[in-house]
Amino acid sequence: MAPTRIGLAGLAVMGQNLALNVAEKDFPISVYNWTTSKVDETIERAKLERNLPVYGFHDPASFVNSVQKPRVIIMLVKAGSPVDQTIATLSAYMEKGDCIMDGGNE
Repeated sequence: MAPTRIGLAGLAVMGQNLALNVAEKDFPISVYNWTTSKVDETIERAKLERNLPVYGFHDPASFVNSVQKPRVIIMLVKAGSPVDQTIATLSAYMEKGDCIMDGGNE
């Protein structure tokens, strides 16, 4: 798999739908969620919806490394400590110039 241009962490309703929408516009996207069943569910939906270019990862290192540099990762996780935990987890594998965008709305 070639590196994707964008990553998305957080696959609840908003995250899953945004990932599929991005892929529907022919932008391959990498996805990650703490709950790995959400990753699998998103990949299944992508296959059913015209075999969209969505690539799922169960561990943060593989997820971050699947995105081309400089990395752009959208984060859609619940407000509060999950935001801090996700930033800390992903940042451990990111480099100078990479970007995490918090798209949460709480």
